[in-house]
Amino acid sequence: MQQRRIAALDAGRALAIVGVVAVHLSFQFPNLPDAVTLIARMGQYGVQLFFVISAITIFMTLEADCERCAGAGHVALRFYIKRFFRIAPLYYAAIAIYGLISYGAKHSGYERAWVLGAHGPMDVVLNVLFLHALSPTAINNVVPGGWSIGVEMLFYLIAPVLFFIATNRTRLIVATGLLLALSVATMSVADCHDTLDCHVRNNSFLYFWPPVQAPCFIVGMWAWHAFRPHLLGASAITRRGAWLYGTIAAVFALGTAALGVWLAMAHALAPVCAACGAVAFLLVVCAYRARRTSQQPELAWLRRCAAALGRESYGIYLWHFICVYATFHFFDGVLRQTDSRASLALFVATIVSVLMVSYGLSRLSDQLIQGRATRLSRGLLARVDRRFAIGRRELAERR
Repeated sequence: MQQRRIAALDAGRALAIVGVVAVHLSFQFPNLPDAVTLIARMGQYGVQLFFVISAITIFMTLEADCERCAGAGHVALRFYIKRFFRIAPLYYAAIAIYGLISYGAKHSGYERAWVLGAHGPMDVVLNVLFLHALSPTAINNVVPGGWSIGVEMLFYLIAPVLFFIATNRTRLIVATGLLLALSVATMSVADCHDTLDCHVRNNSFLYFWPPVQAPCFIVGMWAWHAFRPHLLGASAITRRGAWLYGTIAAVFALGTAALGVWLAMAHALAPVCAACGAVAFLLVVCAYRARRTSQQPELAWLRRCAAALGRESYGIYLWHFICVYATFHFFDGVLRQTDSRASLALFVATIVSVLMVSYGLSRLSDQLIQGRATRLSRGLLARVDRRFAIGRRELAERR
């Protein structure tokens, strides 16, 4: 049961990271067939798939810790320690590495814009504090793609509170209403001229910042409450249910395309539409994995690749920009001169190459950085557990 659940979520992460890599590379291939370009541009919504999976994983972890911890404070402290040591070490390394790349590009005569946007020391500080999602100059200019990490970390800040508030469906409805009202009010006061008409543009600060992306986490919260048995593998999805969820995923994908990169009807609504489609996709994966048999050896390599990409998706997300920049700088002229068929072949080959190199960099950074951080966090968690255990015994003795 545990393995199936992890496999389903890793499959979602794998799809998300492939989509993100594809969209970032697609801009270097102007001669791709139009249909391929449109599909590749949909890859940007892999970030919303990450957000949904993150919310599911968070609530799953908090629920498991509640069964073994001394109280809400113990659960929350463990959560913050685990999340910080999972995200911060590699992100701080990314700040340093991309800073060196930017410095080297600036002092070697290369175009600085192809590395990072303009930013100052305070923007770096905001990234170190994980407050960069609140600043237009810090949100995506210190670490490329760092906006999504900033949004996630802000959600982590309130996740334990939401978990303990939303203990049943009625309270979850109330929490959802409050969060949505807060998002709308914040956007109205900040950049919407006191109206609900925000004119959110794709890849703008208003698109990146938390009030637009927060509903994706709300969708993930609802997914955990509504589909927990399916996600855990405790309840099977019927064949009819699998077809239904597949149809729903396709409908939401088309809706996302219409709202977002294809027709640009409403970029502010595209993320939540993508998040709903992500939930349906995860349920389809759960249904498939529940029915999978040993009579499908031809797909074993695909499952192994998906599992590997899913496990290393965070590192791949951080380091794939190095590969994207390398292709942009060294192969841009060649890639732009190919015809549509050659462009398609090169595009696929480049995606595979970037994923492989980024996976290798992720594994290396895991050994050099994340492994040490994990051991440190385990030691700190053991101390916290002992402290709360002692406190619980002292409280019991006083009674």
